[in-house]
Amino acid sequence: MDKHIVKWLPGDNPVGDMFNEFPELNVRQVARAIGVNETLMQQYVNGTKRPATERRKEIETYIHNLAERLAAVKLE
Repeated sequence: MDKHIVKWLPGDNPVGDMFNEFPELNVRQVARAIGVNETLMQQYVNGTKRPATERRKEIETYIHNLAERLAAVKLE
């Protein structure tokens, strides 16, 4: 299995796990990009607060869009 394919079980912290798996992602910058309070995003990452399903989907969508933008980069 690819080391970057992460499967989460119910009750885990998927937002925190994702940021731990990809430390090159900046929590503050992701929060700003999607319009979430930085402190609240850090609480999601730390597991002290749980984002609603809609918020988790918003974070996931942003990460997927970022990946597409990165994949299109050409350093010629």
